[in-house]
Amino acid sequence: MIQLPSLRELEVFRATIHAGSATTAAMRLGISQPSVSRALAQIEQRMGMILFMRKNGRLAPTAEAIGLNRELDRVFESLDRVRNFAVESDAVRGGRLRVLAPPSFCSFFVTPTIVEFKRAHPNVLIEFHVTSSREALSKIASAEGDLAVTTNRVTHPGVRMETMLETQSVCVMPPGHRLASQSTIFAKDLEGEDFIALTSNLKARQGVDRIFEKGGTTRKITIETTTNHAACECVAAGLGVTVINPFPVISNFSGQIVVRPFLPKFEHTVYAMFSADTAPNWLGRAFLSYLKRNATTWRAE
Repeated sequence: MIQLPSLRELEVFRATIHAGSATTAAMRLGISQPSVSRALAQIEQRMGMILFMRKNGRLAPTAEAIGLNRELDRVFESLDRVRNFAVESDAVRGGRLRVLAPPSFCSFFVTPTIVEFKRAHPNVLIEFHVTSSREALSKIASAEGDLAVTTNRVTHPGVRMETMLETQSVCVMPPGHRLASQSTIFAKDLEGEDFIALTSNLKARQGVDRIFEKGGTTRKITIETTTNHAACECVAAGLGVTVINPFPVISNFSGQIVVRPFLPKFEHTVYAMFSADTAPNWLGRAFLSYLKRNATTWRAE
């Protein structure tokens, strides 16, 4: 009496068909070569047919094996549809996604991504907290958040970091500024300029200050602000120049400001921050893919 092989045995059979050897099939399946050989022998015994012949050190499928594999195509296609159904059902059921980001990344990066993600996953509850990088670190480390966006690289046992985007500071000036005709702005070019600076407690401000101090360049800091967007608004109003991370705000001031590369280079990295103790759930992974795609689109534009 013919006995049907188990699903696992059939998976081993198909892996061997595609690999051409028991050893390669075993590596792909993460099992031992003897386990593959036993599974193939059991299938042949249960179905009463020879499925493979040894030829030049490889397993050559017989006509029966090729026919069986053809029939199994439909079986495994159906199984794939079942798996996809399970994933989609999980998405339909929804869940909760807790996102944290500083103000600089909200209006032109994180918030639009949340809108896009919510439209694609209407049953998901999204909690969006606009907060400092320090508070974001605390919440991620204590499992009070699922994902945070930050430019601060931190070493902490409770979190892990993943790079999303790398940029360099640019000089931003009003249209018609005396330096607008230059292709690149050097720190020394801004001697005596009215300067819009970020507040002194921000790492980006501290890094820019060191560049000017090292070069002995004196700026007239007339305004301090906490966000790159506010700095660009002040520049657009003709109140001075600034040196900032262009991501993500620059693209939203088209025609209102002039942007030039700035030297010496001051590099920025945008990170996604997760808990080190648990892998991101499907929501966290899916939302991160949206963030990465939008960051890549911004760079291309």
